[in-house]
Formats: sequence, C-alpha cells, structure tokens
Amino acid sequence: MDLPKILIIDDREFDRILYKEYLGQINYEFTELEDGELVLEQVSKEMPDLILLDWQMPRVGGLDTLKNLKKNKAFSNIPIIIITGLQDESVLEEAFDYGSIDFLNKPVSKVELTARVLNAIKLQEANKTLLSQKRELLDLNQIINTQKEELEKSLALKSQLLDSNEVEHQKNINEVKRKLMTLEMDSTKVSNHLRTVKSLVEDAYAELRAENAESVVLRKLRQLERTVDSLAMEDQSWNEFKDVFESLDSDFFNKLTHRNPKLTSLDLKHCAYIKMNLDNYEVANILNVELKSLQMTRYRLKKKLNLTQEENLREFILTI
Repeated sequence: MDLPKILIIDDREFDRILYKEYLGQINYEFTELEDGELVLEQVSKEMPDLILLDWQMPRVGGLDTLKNLKKNKAFSNIPIIIITGLQDESVLEEAFDYGSIDFLNKPVSKVELTARVLNAIKLQEANKTLLSQKRELLDLNQIINTQKEELEKSLALKSQLLDSNEVEHQKNINEVKRKLMTLEMDSTKVSNHLRTVKSLVEDAYAELRAENAESVVLRKLRQLERTVDSLAMEDQSWNEFKDVFESLDSDFFNKLTHRNPKLTSLDLKHCAYIKMNLDNYEVANILNVELKSLQMTRYRLKKKLNLTQEENLREFILTI
C-alpha cells in the first residue's frame, strides 16, 4: 500500500527536518521545497495528498503560493495546512479565504502536528471515496433514466400493436415486466449507495469534530450531507413504478385502494409484484429483505385486505 504523500514548503531546513521527524518517515512519503516558486511544477509531478505550507518565506511566500495552487483546478482539492509564527488573526482569515483547511502556530508541537496531519489525510481519503461513489451514482442514475426512456417508448409501441397481434403483445408485456423489475433493483442499489455515502459523511464529520470542533471543514461536510439527502429517490421511484405499471393495468391500484384506502405505496408495490408473478426470492431481492420479513409483510397485507385465514393472498391478487 502506497504511503500518503506530504509536500513540505518551508525556507528553513531545520523546520523541514523537524516536521519529518515528528511525523515519521515510515508513515509518510515526503518531498520538500524552500519556497513556493516551483510549487506548481512540483505538485504536478508528485500530486501530494497534503501540503504543509510556511506563511513567511523570502521569495514566494505562503499567500502567493496558496493563491497559485487554488486557482489551478487540478490542484484545488489538495488540502493545505498553514504554518505561521504570526499571531495576527487577519493572516488566518486570509489563509482560510484562499482555501487552507487548517493552521498551526510556531513553534509546532509534535502532538498537534501529528493529529492535524492525520485528520487532514483521513478527510482527504473520505472525500476521494465520496467523489468516486458520487460518480458511480450519477452513472447509475443515467442508466436508470435511459432505461426509463426505453421503457416508455416500448410501452407506447406495445399499446399500438395490442389489437393487431395479441400473441406478440403478450411477449412484449413480459419484456416490460422484466425491465420494470430491473428498474426497481437499480433504484434499490441507488438507495443503498446513498445510505453508504451518508454514513461515510457522518463518520467523517464525527471524527473531524472530535479532532477539531472549530474546523471550517465541518460546515462543508454538512453541506455535502444535505446534498446526499437531496438525491433521495424513494418518492420518485414509486411514481415511476406506478406510471409504468398502470400502463399495463390501469385499474389495479384503484381496486386495491377501494378495498382499503389506507394501503401504503409499499403495500401497493408488493401487490404489483405478486400480480407480475414474481416468486418470493425475486420480491425479497428487490425489497432487500429476508424471506422471513417478507412473510410478515404478507401476513399484515392479508389483514389490511380483510382476507380470511383460508383465503390465499396470491390467488386473490391474481383475480383483480
């Protein structure tokens, strides 16, 4: 496994040696610069996971170095920790305005440096994971939307052919049902991914808050959590499913809700699965539940539909 890469930019050789000794050569891979003059060339070649940047340097100082890095989109996501001997709060404010994620005052203590660097590396790894999963979710969402468009076109064609060729139409209906099940399973995968992403964000937030409750990154993590929440698709998934299924059987849901107006969207969807002749394993896979849980759901569904113990739920659904 590759070690995290840290670029140290400081005009004092003693400080660079000290930081490497504090952090440990076995824990990180280090590169060094005496000032920010060649920073873009060095970062482009090494692509470090973290930069320790001294604020006061003779030629190209910390502020100019920070500006050069952050205006380059290829390097804008690299976390930067400012190290300064100045006590002026305006310096810190300026550093944060230009994208620094943290700062350390000189003289730097080993405990503080180790903790801040470890926290920044973990946060960077979490961000990379989130970005990767976000791209996967967007790709998956595009696939689902494409399948939806194909499904709608297919349904329109099948409707036109219904009167002319009943046998061929039935084959097409079976294909629609298969695609509908695929759409449901893909939607379930999206929901599971979203829950995983949200859990990672919450873990990163808790770890960062424990390390540094004043970190400006906490607010960004909350923004990211709200973004993940906005991607939730449960209601949209039900509406898409309902529209597609009603194109096959327009009165099915109306008949069920007439029998019990309090049936939930999950109850109606479960009845639709039975109507589609899906077996218990297929339904459990779509709903992401165990067979035992599926049996309990059907038991409650029978009670909601006022079926007697002798009446069979599947037989009742197929007669609707």
